[in-house]
Amino acid sequence: MVTTGAFHGVARSEVGLKFLPQPDRLAFSLPGTHITLVANEGSELTAEVLRQLEQEGHPAVVLNLPNVPNPVADRAITISSASDEAVRTAIEAVRSHYGEVGSFIYLHPHFEFQQGNFIQHFPAEREIVKTLFFLAKHLQKPLNDLGKQQRASFLAVTRMDGQLGQGRRGNVSVFGGGITGLVKCLNLEWAPVFCRVVDIQPELHPKTIAAQAIAEWLDPDVSHVEVAFSEEGRKTTSVQPVEVPEHQEIRTNVTSGSVFLVSGGARGVTATCVIEMAKAFQCKFILLGRSSYGFEIPAFAGEEQDESALKRLIMEDMKARGEKPNLAAVKQIYNNIVAKREIDDTISRVEAHGGRAIYVQGDVTNPASFQMELKAATDNLGKVTGIIHGAGRLADKYIQDKTEADFENVLSVKLDGLLALLQSVNIHQLDHLILFSSVAGFYGNVGQTDYAIANEILSKAAYLFKTNHPNTHVSAINWGAWDSGMVSGELKAQFEAAGVTLVNSQGGAAMLVNELNEAYANQPQVIIGGTLPAAVSYLGDELRTYRIHRKLTLEANPFLNHHVIQGKAVLPVVNAIGWMAHTCEKVYPDYNLFKVEHTRLFKGIVFDGTQKEDYIVELKEVAKNAEQIVFETTVLSEGEKLPTFHYKATVTLLNKKMEREAPKFNPQLSGRFQPENGKGLYEDGSLFHGHYFQGIEQVLDCTDSQIVLSCKAPEVPLSEQGQFPVGSVNTFFTDIQYQGMVVWVQRQMEGAKSLPLQTDSAVVYRNIPFGKELFVHIGITEATDFKMVAECTVYDEEGTVYMKTTGATVTVSKQLVW
Repeated sequence: MVTTGAFHGVARSEVGLKFLPQPDRLAFSLPGTHITLVANEGSELTAEVLRQLEQEGHPAVVLNLPNVPNPVADRAITISSASDEAVRTAIEAVRSHYGEVGSFIYLHPHFEFQQGNFIQHFPAEREIVKTLFFLAKHLQKPLNDLGKQQRASFLAVTRMDGQLGQGRRGNVSVFGGGITGLVKCLNLEWAPVFCRVVDIQPELHPKTIAAQAIAEWLDPDVSHVEVAFSEEGRKTTSVQPVEVPEHQEIRTNVTSGSVFLVSGGARGVTATCVIEMAKAFQCKFILLGRSSYGFEIPAFAGEEQDESALKRLIMEDMKARGEKPNLAAVKQIYNNIVAKREIDDTISRVEAHGGRAIYVQGDVTNPASFQMELKAATDNLGKVTGIIHGAGRLADKYIQDKTEADFENVLSVKLDGLLALLQSVNIHQLDHLILFSSVAGFYGNVGQTDYAIANEILSKAAYLFKTNHPNTHVSAINWGAWDSGMVSGELKAQFEAAGVTLVNSQGGAAMLVNELNEAYANQPQVIIGGTLPAAVSYLGDELRTYRIHRKLTLEANPFLNHHVIQGKAVLPVVNAIGWMAHTCEKVYPDYNLFKVEHTRLFKGIVFDGTQKEDYIVELKEVAKNAEQIVFETTVLSEGEKLPTFHYKATVTLLNKKMEREAPKFNPQLSGRFQPENGKGLYEDGSLFHGHYFQGIEQVLDCTDSQIVLSCKAPEVPLSEQGQFPVGSVNTFFTDIQYQGMVVWVQRQMEGAKSLPLQTDSAVVYRNIPFGKELFVHIGITEATDFKMVAECTVYDEEGTVYMKTTGATVTVSKQLVW
């Protein structure tokens, strides 16, 4: 048992998958000057994708990749090699023969390895991913140019396990898992382009895989960049923050006899972590790095720390020795001095805490460069029981500026380095494998496409290694940006301006110690630190119109079984409003719902067997700027001659960066009403609603001018919400306020019942979570034999308003029967 240190606000989040409904379908077509390009993956899947695209009215051109069998002959171009130039030449050939690329669908070949041969397909798959990398580079301009006018897309399809590598299979070839990192970065760099990567279960029939790939390609929702699809359904990644108490005792099998082989461990962030581990465990370290440790710090350097002053001393020494100073030589000597000091400092601090450390010079990508020294170190300290792979390299540039050297240099340190470390030890005797990955892979980051690929592969490799070596504690730590290491002062300032919290060095190192807790032994991936800047929507100058189809079924929406009238499931009006509003948010995910106005119900959707199967949401932009976007929205279905209109509303989105000042509300109760338990309303027939809509906890007041409720929306599992997941507005809670209006009508207008009809305006100030007690005040502004109109205010015990609804109108009828 050891005690962790202080975390200084550094957060820990666990990674998993969460339910997604099947996507809606955006109606669009490319201009006659543009084509859809499909990368051939070498099996019957390519032919099936081409066939289904043809059926959808999107004939495609095929791109044959190098190192992929079964090239297509008709309407096809072949890339001769995985080089930058070969890819450029192929894209030029596509343009000259068939037209500009307006949409790209990349099908990644399916690889598996046998008998634990981790690197069986490594070289071939690496070349294919490199080809995709340069395809992105050369498709950057045409896709972004078109995306400023209309839909342009970049879709990548992988077949690891249908779980984004989290499926715990022992034979997944994980190199293709890096594609998720590439696409997430492109999504940030290419604001006008729809970017998506979907990982599909490989055992599914090619027709099913092709249909799902095309469904993802047509999805109007740009908020989800990575998706998984398997027999279990459709999912996306989830992040769950976890509270971790400081200064707690943890159980771990790290002892003073543990020996860790650490790449990049003598300097920077990794060294900070090593020192903290020595403090906690008094264990041993073999620190592997490129810096020369045999360098002797010259006497003239003394204790000088200032870079300019030290370089001046170096030049003076060179002149004194009769050498002509040059910048390269001065820089080299300076770097050697700094490296030597840092290595010495790391080793001395490890030893001061009771640990031991030996520095080994070598290239982590080349096992032969350090094998002899490694053997000498293990003879001294003992066999290696753990690996910490902390080495990394950056070459930050936009994708269009990347070179082959950038790609190889960045990937080799992470990937070849991992293989070299694993080949240098007995992996069956490893107690720990700790991989330093990055949120640049998990979330994507501008300028870091190659770095994101490398880190996503490390994260997928962690799941794979854990599956095949269940007794090893494996953790791919997706670090947030640190306040030291490779994060420069300029980058720090950018992160802070974007609201990104940097990892405190002491707190991050303490978190690493905490991660060695046996309680986390079955969590191969974790996020430590903050997020990165999110994508920014492309607005453009032209106002656009979107027509989005939804195949609406009762089976896909289990919650509807909790909203049944006269034996038939009925789509609640509030869910229809949420449908229109959430669809707007899907198109512009960095905006949130602020206001819904002029809501009208024309013909509700009743699941009585006569309902349509295909419904259309039409979004028409009427105004937009950096602060807000206004849509006219309609839900309709096509008829034999004319469309049927179901719902209309004007929806206003507000940029997430805009602050909303919530007003205060302090209603006065009459003092003449004895509060009632709300549960009885659902038992005595006053309300027909099933469990998911039963949120009235108490009726606090009911007079001829108001009704006041205490409410709490029951938790509705995401899978039960179906095609109507809660977005910025909790539609299940919103329905509860209309229930209050129904109760008022029954009590004040004897024998009458009511249903929602229309709303003038609803303004959202705060998100309403499930399970939170809030209050609803319904002030009656008009009541006749045919309708009742009210103002509804949702507020908390401190009077902070969450939502304000005006002109909420329900029908009134004595003939209405539940």
